[in-house]
Amino acid sequence: MKSNFKFVAGMIAGVIVATSTALIASQVGALVTFTSGTPAKAVEVNGNFNAIRTSVNDNDTRIAALEGKLARIGTNTGTTPNGSSSSGSCVIGEILLFAGSRVGAIPANGQILAITSNTALFSLLGTTYGGNGTSTFALPDLRGLAPNNHTYAICTIGIFPA
Repeated sequence: MKSNFKFVAGMIAGVIVATSTALIASQVGALVTFTSGTPAKAVEVNGNFNAIRTSVNDNDTRIAALEGKLARIGTNTGTTPNGSSSSGSCVIGEILLFAGSRVGAIPANGQILAITSNTALFSLLGTTYGGNGTSTFALPDLRGLAPNNHTYAICTIGIFPA
């Protein structure tokens, strides 16, 4: 089911990119048309640039809003009755217990991580468990708390908590 959501999200994103030029052109109204051999007035040229810039900025805002909605469609697939996430999605920073490993989660073994590659998780944990706070931070060390042959892992890829 999740792959169907990703396929649909990808198709919608492709349509957005393919039609963005047409959208901008249709949103820009009252452009001055220049003809060869006729002097162009600075006011008319500047007016055209301003109209296009406004339309591009408006379109960027709309695309950013659509991309945000698409991101939620691709990752937020609901929860099971006991509150755990379904279809492999989880909330970033969520602690999960596994009898193995999981994509999108790393063992909570107290390791030091780079902030640059884990900015969302760093924004939630900060330096609570260690790290220098400028380039690194640490995960909690939960190895001693996990039952035999199980691992506590922390979600690194998924839904950012509200």
